[in-house]
Amino acid sequence: MLILENLQASIEAFEKKHENEDYTLDQLVVYLNTNVSFVQVQVFDKMADAVRFILSGPLMTFIDGYDKALMIDTRIYPMRSITEPTMERVARGNHDGFTETMLMNTSLIRRRLRDPRLRVELMQIGNRGQNDVSFMYLKDVADEGLVKDIRGKLKSIDSGGLVLGEQQVMDYLGKLKWNPYPIARYTERPDVASTALLEGQVVIVVDNTPEVIVAPSTFWQHMQHPQEYHSYPMIGTYLRWLIAFAVYMSIFLPGVFLLVNAHPHWVPKWGAFFLSNRHDPLPLWAQLLVAEVSLDILRLAVINTPSVMASAVGIVAALLFGQFATTIQLLQPEVLVYMGFVMMAQYATSSYELGSANQMARFWIMGWTAIFGVIGFAISFVSWFILLATMKTFGKPYLWPLIPFKWKHGLTDTLIRQPSYKLGGVPEILRRRRGRA
Repeated sequence: MLILENLQASIEAFEKKHENEDYTLDQLVVYLNTNVSFVQVQVFDKMADAVRFILSGPLMTFIDGYDKALMIDTRIYPMRSITEPTMERVARGNHDGFTETMLMNTSLIRRRLRDPRLRVELMQIGNRGQNDVSFMYLKDVADEGLVKDIRGKLKSIDSGGLVLGEQQVMDYLGKLKWNPYPIARYTERPDVASTALLEGQVVIVVDNTPEVIVAPSTFWQHMQHPQEYHSYPMIGTYLRWLIAFAVYMSIFLPGVFLLVNAHPHWVPKWGAFFLSNRHDPLPLWAQLLVAEVSLDILRLAVINTPSVMASAVGIVAALLFGQFATTIQLLQPEVLVYMGFVMMAQYATSSYELGSANQMARFWIMGWTAIFGVIGFAISFVSWFILLATMKTFGKPYLWPLIPFKWKHGLTDTLIRQPSYKLGGVPEILRRRRGRA
């Protein structure tokens, strides 16, 4: 009710301001979008669209003398309160996260970006579900070609309904097949989404989903953590390098472990901890695979176990993997140590999608190394790098600024958490081209 009262007062103020002159609907739309919080306004010229929105809940406003109607979205759905994000938590900084309500999520972004050039385009996708999707970008920052491309892909989605949320949208947008690496970033943090808009990216807010889609996103952007920018530059740089080290170890450590144990004479005395000390019935590659699958089963068990029984599951898992697995010579202690480190390293990045993709790369490298040794490791590494080097994220190079190479305001900003006043602004690959969005 308070929203409707504010809306009525804003319309009256607008009419009073233009009482002696003609005004267009576009002027009214811009005024309402920039002066009334928690409201999205769009213009429609078809009665079928008006009827559909009336049935969906928004307020449809018909103005005498105009052949178009204003859709004013004042809906308020039952929703959970704003809580701390579950994936991108920080020690210092903002602790508010997105909810399952699209209007609340767009408002959290507007609260941080009070810019009249922020565009929010409401769409309804799905033949049956008619799911609400908001497409957000900064008009004077985002590349018009990127905006047009993603807008067209969103409008062309032909689906019965997007009841599963953001991943269904990405499946359609990216025409995803069997490449596991994410071409867009999911975030639960309004500050991350707002920063992405300032850097020329677009944000897609899907109703009923507590994460928003940030596109395009390069490989390196998936490794950045919000904590870096809530710390001093030196600490942030250390965290960035630490995350990068963990990511690469999660991919290559099992393959290197197999390689050096196949050639123990390569290892100096100070690296003896990297060698296995016994010969169990299962070969090393099979033990690594058993440990990997067992840890995944444990992770799923923890997710699906009721909270009152979680501690019991943890105790059983500790006994199985910490003692009995080595006693019966199923797994070597070295295998448990290194795969435990790999599991921790996999989740060192806040991007769950990147961690899962790196796990598939780890399987790929382990398989080739187990079969062909050094040659297999080299082939798997080269093929993995070629995959990333040839990937595109909505037409942008996935490994930018490494490929194509860009040092200043490119690789330097990737390797080092620069002070805010030294940042290069919009990255080169996302800079606005001539024309209008």
